[in-house]
Amino acid sequence: MSVESNNLAKFGSVDLSNNTLRSINTKPDSEESALPVIAAELAYTFANSRTQIFIGNQLEDYIRFDFSTLAGVRQEIGKAGILGASFLYTPLTTEVWADPFLTGIPRTKTDRSANGYRLIWDRMYGTGLELRYSYRDVDIDDERSGVSLGLDNQERALLNRNGDVHRFTVQYTFTWDSPRHRLVPSFSVIDHQSDGDAMAYDAYSLGANYIYSINRWRLVTNVYLSELSFDEVHPVYDRKIDSSQLGASFTAFYASPFGWKNWLANGTVAWFDDDSDVDFYDASVSLFSVGLLYRF
Repeated sequence: MSVESNNLAKFGSVDLSNNTLRSINTKPDSEESALPVIAAELAYTFANSRTQIFIGNQLEDYIRFDFSTLAGVRQEIGKAGILGASFLYTPLTTEVWADPFLTGIPRTKTDRSANGYRLIWDRMYGTGLELRYSYRDVDIDDERSGVSLGLDNQERALLNRNGDVHRFTVQYTFTWDSPRHRLVPSFSVIDHQSDGDAMAYDAYSLGANYIYSINRWRLVTNVYLSELSFDEVHPVYDRKIDSSQLGASFTAFYASPFGWKNWLANGTVAWFDDDSDVDFYDASVSLFSVGLLYRF
């Protein structure tokens, strides 16, 4: 995995950026690392009531590189579809820099959590329509953005990264030559309500997930495009840090490798780029992974 970021410090056991920053006016350097990931889901369905309880990582999230752990319930409600509610929790510790602008000496890491919940309404009235809403509470243990720059309290308040994230998604599943082809276009609206107005933004994103299945192979392609519009001018750079995000991934699953029943071998290549109007906030990720999944 290759990561370029001036703000993310660590994910799990993997360092994502340099401790010491040379300048606040340059793009981030690239860091190479390996990231071990364990994904699993346990579910139990009550046949009479068509109620399912579950905990773990859903396959659909795994192939989109969302490693949140979910615990919740899904309920089939006849022709109206399936309703679901779940708690979202990220088990791998994410660390950011307490003051990302500190230069010349090692920066201090601090924990960042983004826990919340997700609500879904799937297969609405027998169609492929699905509505999703998710909420996350972003909490940074030691928020010190701008302290090293001598900003006053009002300017520092604009940089506060704590806050709430609301995401609304509508998507539709198309299938043909079933089960060979599956296409899921999606549209999302994100309201990132950071406590600091210079870090708060509204975003619109378009995505598509295409799955091609043939024999023991399942080939999954994802593409993603998003535009972020920030609320206020950044006090350090005297401009808004609006950005455009692009991403794509391809994953190949192979069922029963070496004759192992219920196992899926998988390999993934992925790329993500965040192009900000301010170089300091540029970020990118490129990733290659191989692994095994077991389905009960």
